[in-house]
Parts: sequence; C-alpha cells; structure tokens
Amino acid sequence: MSTSTETPGADAPAEDESHKLQVAYRLLFERNPLPMWVYDVKTLRMLAVNEAAVAKYGYSKQEFVGLTLLDLHHEDDAAQLREHLELPAEAQRMPRLWQHRHRDGGMSEVEVVTEDLELDGIRARMAVVRDLTAQRRAEQAQRELELSLTTMLENMPDGFFSLDPAGRFTYVNSRAEELLHFHRDELVGFNVWEKFPEAAGTIFQREYERAMAEGTASSFEADYAPLRACWKVRVYPSEQGLAVYFRDVTERRVPEQRLLEERETLSAVVNATNDAIISVDVEGKIKMFNPGAERIFRRTQASMQGESIDVLLPERCREGHRQSLRQYAESRGSSRMMGLGLVKGLRADGQELDLESTISQVTVNQQQVLIANFRDVTERARVDAEFRESRTQLSELTQRLMMQEKALVKRLAQSLHDQLGQTMAAIRMAHETIMTLQAEKATTSVDRLQAQMGMLIGQAIRQVRQVLIDLRPPLLDEQGLAEALDNELRNRSLTQPQVDFSIEVAPDVARMRWPTEVEYAAFMVGREAIENALRHSGSSIVSVRLTGTPASLRLEVADNGVGIATGGTSRPGHLGIVSMHERAQAIAATVTIEPGEARGTRVIFNWQRAS
Repeated sequence: MSTSTETPGADAPAEDESHKLQVAYRLLFERNPLPMWVYDVKTLRMLAVNEAAVAKYGYSKQEFVGLTLLDLHHEDDAAQLREHLELPAEAQRMPRLWQHRHRDGGMSEVEVVTEDLELDGIRARMAVVRDLTAQRRAEQAQRELELSLTTMLENMPDGFFSLDPAGRFTYVNSRAEELLHFHRDELVGFNVWEKFPEAAGTIFQREYERAMAEGTASSFEADYAPLRACWKVRVYPSEQGLAVYFRDVTERRVPEQRLLEERETLSAVVNATNDAIISVDVEGKIKMFNPGAERIFRRTQASMQGESIDVLLPERCREGHRQSLRQYAESRGSSRMMGLGLVKGLRADGQELDLESTISQVTVNQQQVLIANFRDVTERARVDAEFRESRTQLSELTQRLMMQEKALVKRLAQSLHDQLGQTMAAIRMAHETIMTLQAEKATTSVDRLQAQMGMLIGQAIRQVRQVLIDLRPPLLDEQGLAEALDNELRNRSLTQPQVDFSIEVAPDVARMRWPTEVEYAAFMVGREAIENALRHSGSSIVSVRLTGTPASLRLEVADNGVGIATGGTSRPGHLGIVSMHERAQAIAATVTIEPGEARGTRVIFNWQRAS
C-alpha cells in the first residue's frame, strides 16, 4: 500500500482571486441603489437586473428578463434609441437623457450611462440609470418661482432693490426706478453710496450696515433731501446681502403727524382722567388699563394685561356680567349705561365699590373692542343711601304727624263744637235773657254796654265756626274731595269777592273716592296753593281742576298772579311750599310748581296707586 501527495496547480490562487472579484462585482450590481441592468447588444433583450431596477419600474425579475430595451422607452424615443445604438461604442457610453416607461404607465426622465462587457460569450452592455424627474421638477419649480417673484416685485406698489454684501445693486424694480429717478441699468453693479452720496453717513447707511452686522431686519422713516421725499424703509439682511423695500410717504406725513398728535393728546387725557378706562375683547380679556383704573381698583396695569375683567367684579356678579357682555357685543350697539345706573366693582383688597359705568364698542385692526368707563361713586352712593333712608324716615314721620294732626284736629274741632260752641251759645242765651229782664230798668249806658257785649258774643261765635272750618275741612269725610274743594272756594269767595273762583270736575270724578289719607293730603295741598295765590301773587283769578281714576288723582290750582319760577321754592320764613311737598311725599305723591300758560303759577298734585 502506498500513498502519494498531489501538489495544487500553480494557477489556483489566481482562480480564487478571480472568483472573489466576480462575487464582488455581482454584489456591487445587486446592491447598487441605482437601477442597473445588462442587455444583449444584438437583440436588446434583458439578461439581468438588480433589485433597485425592480423596485423602480415595478416589474419582477422574471418579467424584466422577458423585456427588451425598447419596452422600457417611450415610443417617441424608439427611433432615437436605434440611432443611438448604431453609434460607435465610445459615443454610446456618453450619458444620455431618456424617457422611461414604468409598468404602471408612469414616466420618468432618466440619465443612462452604459459600459460594454462580455457575458458567457455574449456581447452585452451594462446600463446604470439615474432618475432626474424630481430634479427636473425642482428646476422647473425654481424657474416658476423666480418668474413669480420677478412679476411680483415688478408689480408691487413699493420700490424694491437688492444689494450684495459690498453694497452693489443686484436688482432694481420698476417702482424703485421711478422713486430713485434712475434706470436699473444705471444702478445694477454700482455701489449704492457712490450713486447716492448724499445718503452716505445718514440713517440710511447706519441702518443698512446695522442690519448686515446684526443680521436683523430694520424699519425706519427718513427724509431724502435731494429728491424732497420722505420714505418709509424696511431692510431685510441675508447671506446674499440686503433686500430693501421703500415707500414714498411724503403726502401722508402731514395727516399722520396730525393723527400722531391726536393720539398723544388722547393718551394724555386717558392717563390724566380720574375715571377708570378699561378696554377688553369680546371674551372679556383686558387690553388697556389706564392709571385711573389702577387708582380705583388698586391693581397695576402690568398685572391686569390679558386678565379677565371678572377679577374686577364680586363673584356673585360675574356670570350675569359675562352674559350682558356677550349680548352687548353681539348687538353691535352704541354707547350705553352699564347695569341700572350703578355696577359693583372689587378692589384688590376685597373692598366692594359702587361704580357708574358706560360701555361702547369700536373696531380696531378689524377686531371688536369694548371700552368701559368707570367712575367711583362709592362715597356718593353711601351718602345717597343715607339721604334716601333719611327721606324715608322723614316721610314716615310726616305721615305719622299727618295722622296725628288729623286726629288732633278732629278732637280739637269736636271739643270746640261740643264744648266751647255750646258754652258760647249758652252765654248768648243768658245775655239775651238778662237784656229782656232789665229792659224797663236799663239806662242809656247799660243799653250801650249790652249791645257791645252782644256784638262780642256774636263775633266770638263766628270765630269759633271759622276755626272749625279751618281745622276740619267741611264735607271732606262725608261727601268727598270734590265737594270739600267746592265748599272751600265758596267760603273764600265770601271773604274775597274781588277774585273769580272756579272749579272744574267731571261728574264721574266728583263721585269718586280715594284713600282717606290721599284725599286729606290733596285737600291740604289745594288749600295751601289757594292761600298762596290770594296772599302772595295778587291774583284776580283762581281756578281748580280735579281729574283722576280710582287708581290715580290729579289736582291743579292755577292763578294769574305775578308767577313763580319752575320748581320754585318758598321764601325764607315761609314754609307753605315745603309743607305741600312734605304732605305729598308722605303718601308717595308729587307736587310740581310751574309757570302758568300765560302768566301766574300752576301747582299740580299727582298721586298714583302703587302697582
């Protein structure tokens, strides 16, 4: 048994290297991110494709191998493809643009680079495909954008020019040509400060250089004396230089200056007023909070900016206020009072305030703004409340006094009638009896004294009757106000025959009765008005007019005397008019005093039953 050892051939390492190289090429082909294929130069049939081509065109590898190169090209490219394939190999290897068709019918613009090779004895060619569709679209979009920008810049109302970092013009639009009085060909490529030396060293150069140095936009307004113009300028820096927009505001500057002065004046007024002025949006968020508001609510403007106005109201008032605010905003109404004359406010320390307030709405920058004006009337409201309480107490006291007066007068009148009246009647009878018994013995002196005593007794009896009339209005309780007033005028006419008295009462009104205290107050006011007309005005005519319903009463007393001013008051020491007002207020009625239609005075008593 023998063994032998075989020595490998000398070309084995070379074969291994060739195999490795083939594997590397195959991997490079298969894993290349660009679509690649190999086709037979003679038949144009596909021999191999990589995964990128499969993914790009939508065919499977089996389907790809069944295709020819012509199947991938647009029909419009077929003739050019045949001509291209007939070119020398060197020329065919040059990159070329083609339209390729995908399986789903889509098209893409591609650049193809080829390389000849031999595959299993077949003359073949490998193609590498780069899709330029997105690039072409981007280039087209860039061209369209540049055209759009140019069109916009040429048609915009503002002047526009761009400068490179060295300050040279790179673009000038048509409006800038008009404003600068230069054609663009005279500016593009030239330095801005050389073309406009008067602007060098001014705000124009300072702002341009600051914008470039800091990389921040700048906006300013300045005069350019050589062209007698005022320009509003906006400067935007970039790596390419500056973009400058400018507008001629020469004609607008005067009214704008006036508007600025008016705004400053308004701001000074708003800041100087003691009232709180607060502006809010329709949601109630505070936009403005003036110093007056800071003083009244004791909160700072900074702390209130953007806050809800609810924080200035007591919690119980907030929901109702929000509803009222929304309703007012939706109504688009004009200025009006807030609340029922007074609204409640809340200071930072929790103290509640009484505020008079008006609200209005305006449109600022196309946004609806509500402006509220508040005046602190807390102290005044307190004084008013105390005054109303005093008036109520006074009215109640007056009413009690009137009731006591009426009761006292009734008792006094009853006493005068039943006691003093009867006593005077008895004295008269006794006097007449004495005169009869002494008729034969009387002397002249006794007769004279007896006659004088009889006159005094008669005068006393008449005075008692007059006091009774003054104390207790005749017929008022028994027959009502109309009869009592008529009787009052009749009695007055007996003592004042030179005055023309009249009364006007409709039959149905004459039969009406009102509450006792109302009739009594009305009668006493009417009596006082008649007394004033006779005593102070020198009247020759006094007229009374009574109208009403079961729920209302109106009494007018008019004269033709010297007259009195509207709402007139009594003279010092004379309380007649004051007493009329007090009597009326005690029963929730009113007394109005005004000039008559021609001359004189008219006193009007009005009462309405509380609903």
